[in-house]
Amino acid sequence: MADGPADSPLSTTGNVIGILTFALAVVSFLAAFYAITHNAPDEIEDYKMSLRDREVHIQKIRDYFDEADRYADGQLEGNPIKDVIDSILADLEARRQKMEEVIGSVNGRLQWWYRRQDMVVAMARVENQLQYLSTLQLTFLLLKMKRQTGQLDDIEGDIRDLKLALATVLPRA
Repeated sequence: MADGPADSPLSTTGNVIGILTFALAVVSFLAAFYAITHNAPDEIEDYKMSLRDREVHIQKIRDYFDEADRYADGQLEGNPIKDVIDSILADLEARRQKMEEVIGSVNGRLQWWYRRQDMVVAMARVENQLQYLSTLQLTFLLLKMKRQTGQLDDIEGDIRDLKLALATVLPRA
Protein backbone atom coordinates (compact mmCIF):
# COMPACT_ATOMS: atom_id res chain seq x y z
CA MET A 1 0.00 0.00 0.00
CA ALA A 2 1.02 3.57 -0.58
CA ASP A 3 2.33 5.51 2.35
CA GLY A 4 0.98 8.90 1.23
CA PRO A 5 -2.54 10.22 1.12
CA ALA A 6 -4.84 8.99 -1.68
CA ASP A 7 -5.16 11.10 -4.82
CA SER A 8 -8.15 13.35 -4.99
CA PRO A 9 -10.71 12.82 -7.74
CA LEU A 10 -9.62 16.13 -9.31
CA SER A 11 -5.96 15.00 -9.42
CA THR A 12 -6.91 11.65 -10.97
CA THR A 13 -9.10 13.39 -13.54
CA GLY A 14 -6.24 15.76 -14.38
CA ASN A 15 -3.84 12.83 -14.84
CA VAL A 16 -6.29 10.98 -17.11
CA ILE A 17 -6.90 14.13 -19.18
CA GLY A 18 -3.11 14.62 -19.49
CA ILE A 19 -2.66 11.04 -20.75
CA LEU A 20 -5.57 11.44 -23.18
CA THR A 21 -4.13 14.75 -24.43
CA PHE A 22 -0.78 13.06 -25.06
CA ALA A 23 -2.52 10.19 -26.88
CA LEU A 24 -4.48 12.71 -28.97
CA ALA A 25 -1.23 14.53 -29.85
CA VAL A 26 0.36 11.24 -30.97
CA VAL A 27 -2.68 10.37 -33.10
CA SER A 28 -2.70 13.90 -34.58
CA PHE A 29 0.99 13.58 -35.44
CA LEU A 30 0.43 10.23 -37.11
CA ALA A 31 -2.55 11.59 -39.07
CA ALA A 32 -0.55 14.65 -40.19
CA PHE A 33 2.44 12.46 -41.10
CA TYR A 34 0.20 10.19 -43.18
CA ALA A 35 -1.48 13.19 -44.83
CA ILE A 36 1.89 14.69 -45.76
CA THR A 37 3.40 11.45 -47.01
CA HIS A 38 0.44 9.62 -48.53
CA ASN A 39 1.60 10.67 -52.01
CA ALA A 40 5.28 9.92 -51.33
CA PRO A 41 5.69 7.23 -54.04
CA ASP A 42 3.95 9.43 -56.64
CA GLU A 43 5.96 12.50 -55.63
CA ILE A 44 9.21 10.54 -55.81
CA GLU A 45 8.31 9.35 -59.32
CA ASP A 46 7.36 12.91 -60.32
CA TYR A 47 10.76 14.15 -59.13
CA LYS A 48 12.53 11.36 -61.00
CA MET A 49 10.64 12.29 -64.18
CA SER A 50 11.41 15.97 -63.65
CA LEU A 51 15.09 15.17 -63.22
CA ARG A 52 15.08 13.20 -66.49
CA ASP A 53 13.38 16.16 -68.20
CA ARG A 54 15.98 18.53 -66.74
CA GLU A 55 18.75 16.27 -68.01
CA VAL A 56 17.35 16.55 -71.55
CA HIS A 57 16.90 20.32 -71.17
CA ILE A 58 20.47 20.77 -69.91
CA GLN A 59 21.79 18.70 -72.80
CA LYS A 60 19.82 20.74 -75.36
CA ILE A 61 21.17 24.00 -73.94
CA ARG A 62 24.71 22.56 -73.93
CA ASP A 63 24.26 21.43 -77.54
CA TYR A 64 23.02 24.89 -78.56
CA PHE A 65 26.01 26.69 -77.07
CA ASP A 66 28.44 24.07 -78.40
CA GLU A 67 26.92 24.47 -81.87
CA ALA A 68 27.02 28.26 -81.58
CA ASP A 69 30.70 28.02 -80.66
CA ARG A 70 31.41 25.53 -83.44
CA TYR A 71 29.88 27.71 -86.12
CA ALA A 72 31.74 30.69 -84.67
CA ASP A 73 28.74 32.96 -84.59
CA GLY A 74 31.01 35.77 -83.57
CA GLN A 75 28.97 36.56 -80.50
CA LEU A 76 30.14 33.61 -78.42
CA GLU A 77 33.67 33.02 -79.60
CA GLY A 78 36.18 34.63 -77.29
CA ASN A 79 33.35 36.00 -75.16
CA PRO A 80 33.91 35.66 -71.39
CA ILE A 81 30.28 34.63 -71.04
CA LYS A 82 31.26 31.27 -72.54
CA ASP A 83 33.15 30.43 -69.33
CA VAL A 84 30.13 31.45 -67.26
CA ILE A 85 27.85 29.28 -69.39
CA ASP A 86 30.19 26.30 -69.10
CA SER A 87 30.41 26.80 -65.34
CA ILE A 88 26.63 27.01 -64.95
CA LEU A 89 26.10 23.93 -67.12
CA ALA A 90 28.65 21.95 -65.09
CA ASP A 91 27.05 23.11 -61.83
CA LEU A 92 23.59 22.23 -63.12
CA GLU A 93 24.66 18.75 -64.12
CA ALA A 94 26.36 18.19 -60.75
CA ARG A 95 23.22 19.34 -58.91
CA ARG A 96 21.02 17.12 -61.04
CA GLN A 97 23.22 14.09 -60.42
CA LYS A 98 23.26 14.75 -56.67
CA MET A 99 19.49 15.05 -56.66
CA GLU A 100 19.22 11.74 -58.53
CA GLU A 101 21.45 10.10 -55.92
CA VAL A 102 19.37 11.51 -53.07
CA ILE A 103 16.05 10.54 -54.62
CA GLY A 104 17.41 7.10 -55.46
CA SER A 105 18.30 6.52 -51.80
CA VAL A 106 14.79 7.35 -50.53
CA ASN A 107 13.08 4.09 -49.61
CA GLY A 108 10.10 5.05 -47.50
CA ARG A 109 7.74 7.69 -46.29
CA LEU A 110 9.91 8.69 -43.37
CA GLN A 111 12.95 9.25 -45.58
CA TRP A 112 10.83 11.18 -48.10
CA TRP A 113 9.41 13.34 -45.32
CA TYR A 114 12.95 14.10 -44.20
CA ARG A 115 14.29 14.82 -47.73
CA ARG A 116 11.24 16.45 -49.33
CA GLN A 117 12.04 20.07 -48.46
CA ASP A 118 15.66 19.64 -49.58
CA MET A 119 14.42 18.36 -52.93
CA VAL A 120 12.03 21.30 -53.32
CA VAL A 121 14.84 23.79 -52.67
CA ALA A 122 17.28 21.96 -54.96
CA MET A 123 14.71 21.78 -57.77
CA ALA A 124 14.01 25.51 -57.41
CA ARG A 125 17.74 26.26 -57.75
CA VAL A 126 17.95 24.10 -60.86
CA GLU A 127 14.92 25.85 -62.33
CA ASN A 128 16.45 29.28 -61.66
CA GLN A 129 19.69 28.33 -63.38
CA LEU A 130 17.82 26.84 -66.33
CA GLN A 131 15.81 30.05 -66.68
CA TYR A 132 19.02 32.07 -66.63
CA LEU A 133 20.55 29.87 -69.32
CA SER A 134 17.38 30.04 -71.39
CA THR A 135 17.55 33.83 -71.16
CA LEU A 136 21.15 33.76 -72.37
CA GLN A 137 20.15 31.43 -75.17
CA LEU A 138 17.36 33.77 -76.27
CA THR A 139 19.74 36.74 -76.08
CA PHE A 140 22.23 35.00 -78.36
CA LEU A 141 19.44 34.01 -80.74
CA LEU A 142 18.29 37.63 -80.85
CA LEU A 143 21.82 38.86 -81.57
CA LYS A 144 22.22 36.23 -84.27
CA MET A 145 18.90 37.19 -85.84
CA LYS A 146 19.83 40.88 -85.73
CA ARG A 147 23.19 40.15 -87.38
CA GLN A 148 21.55 38.01 -90.05
CA THR A 149 19.00 40.76 -90.72
CA GLY A 150 21.87 43.16 -91.31
CA GLN A 151 23.50 40.65 -93.64
CA LEU A 152 20.23 40.28 -95.57
CA ASP A 153 19.98 44.05 -95.90
CA ASP A 154 23.54 44.11 -97.29
CA ILE A 155 22.71 41.35 -99.79
CA GLU A 156 19.54 43.14 -100.90
CA GLY A 157 21.56 46.34 -101.38
CA ASP A 158 24.14 44.43 -103.45
CA ILE A 159 21.38 42.92 -105.60
CA ARG A 160 19.85 46.36 -106.15
CA ASP A 161 23.26 47.78 -107.14
CA LEU A 162 23.81 44.84 -109.47
CA LYS A 163 20.41 45.36 -111.11
CA LEU A 164 21.22 49.06 -111.63
CA ALA A 165 24.61 48.20 -113.08
CA LEU A 166 23.07 45.60 -115.40
CA ALA A 167 20.35 48.01 -116.47
CA THR A 168 22.90 50.62 -117.54
CA VAL A 169 25.13 48.11 -119.30
CA LEU A 170 22.52 46.03 -121.09
CA PRO A 171 20.35 47.88 -123.61
CA ARG A 172 16.64 47.41 -123.34
CA ALA A 173 15.22 45.39 -126.11
